[in-house]
Amino acid sequence: MVGKSAGGVAEQEGGATAAALRRWVEAGGGRLVMDGGLATELEANGADLNDPLWSAKCLLSSPHLVRKVHLDYLEAGANIIITASYQATIQGFESKGFSKEQSEDLLSKSVEIACEAREMFLKEHSDRPMQHPILVAASIGSYGAYLADGSEYSGDYGEAGTLEFLKDFHRRRLEVLAEAGPDLIAFETIPNKLEAQAYVELLEECNISIPSWFSFNSKDGVHIVSGDSLIECATIANGCSKVGAVGINCTPPRFIHGLILSIRKVTDKPILIYPNSGERYDAEKKEWVESTGVSDGDFVSYVNEWCKDGAVLIGGCCRTTPNTIRAISRSLNQRHSVPRPPVA
Repeated sequence: MVGKSAGGVAEQEGGATAAALRRWVEAGGGRLVMDGGLATELEANGADLNDPLWSAKCLLSSPHLVRKVHLDYLEAGANIIITASYQATIQGFESKGFSKEQSEDLLSKSVEIACEAREMFLKEHSDRPMQHPILVAASIGSYGAYLADGSEYSGDYGEAGTLEFLKDFHRRRLEVLAEAGPDLIAFETIPNKLEAQAYVELLEECNISIPSWFSFNSKDGVHIVSGDSLIECATIANGCSKVGAVGINCTPPRFIHGLILSIRKVTDKPILIYPNSGERYDAEKKEWVESTGVSDGDFVSYVNEWCKDGAVLIGGCCRTTPNTIRAISRSLNQRHSVPRPPVA
């Protein structure tokens, strides 16, 4: 009886945690705008990201650029900024010669920089009331992102593809980022069902009290990149009371409509969408192939459709920019600024 009662309390607490995200969406008028491609903008500002740490390299070499890009996205209208910790891992920093303590400090630093950017933005605009919440989401990339070999786009981890291995890999990283004080934990670009299950179990085992979201990536509009069923993966996320939203990131815009409809079949949690530009990534050359992308205008033309489908958190991923986010923000504001007829 004790175990059953404790489990019930844990489920209630988890539900309350996840409900915070829904309240933030409501406070934002039913829609929140997420930021765009962090690495894309870091490179545009002169950062050299040719490194296994990718954007996390800037936590070492140029934290001021990370802060600047966060501010650029806030100025563009983003309500949620995502930290530069997607490819930041304790194991990755240790491979560069840092101690475990130093590695953990760098993870915490990613959250601190984003919070500093938020405070700077709010101070600069203190003369006008903020109608929407400004939130910081701590990014957790997949094991494949740490490998930096493109396996985040295949979900094929070979012998490392076991539940306990993945839990051991992510556990301390999750704890450190949660302790740093973000508003959200963003599990991004989840490439297979096994890693989703690992995250769910870690949220419970580590007793994380911060709401999280799960976002998967797809290259065919039906399955996630490993070939696992999106519906099965969304069901795993839906079953965790601490997951506040489920969605898709780093996926071509043309696939999003069908993916939202699939997710809606198994959850009533808020749906988040932040696609890439539609360009194809060449994992061998480690570069984006500019052949199948869409313009900012074409990207934003999808937004109303995604809203009708049920998405309530919308932003961009790789190769999207502050201009993309500015256009999304304007589109959503226009959508919600249509005057209502007077009440008789």
